Amino acid sequence: YRLVRGTTTCETSAMDSAKEALKELRGLNIEQGPVLLRFLALFAALASLGCAVFLMINPKNAVEHPVMYVLYGYIALFASTTMLFEAKHEWIEKVSVLNSYQNMLMQYCGFLTVMGGRGLFYLFQGTLWLSFSDSLGELMNIGAAMALSFV
Repeated sequence: YRLVRGTTTCETSAMDSAKEALKELRGLNIEQGPVLLRFLALFAALASLGCAVFLMINPKNAVEHPVMYVLYGYIALFASTTMLFEAKHEWIEKVSVLNSYQNMLMQYCGFLTVMGGRGLFYLFQGTLWLSFSDSLGELMNIGAAMALSFV
């Protein structure tokens, strides 16, 4: 390897590749809708997260229905992701863990950066909640599903 100002050519090309990848990642923008719609999506995601956490608090559920318990975890992760994309980007940039998670999602799940893609993602979350309903008595599940599907 040839030395170029204290670094090898291999190191220089690796740094150039990393810089290009960072430029490409920064080029991705999140399409934002109207403020009221973003607020409703954020509120629906918060309600979904609250419902999922409420159902996960009982350790008896983990023993009796482990698959459902894992599904509640997925729903909580999806709700957190929803909140991440509907919050102001300036807020997310202040927390490095959230910022790197959002950047990873923007790179590998590009559909979340456009409103139509997120809308289908929210519809998917709503149908997950609807799969838990056995009767109209389960208003918590149906309410979360309707809110996520509406947004």
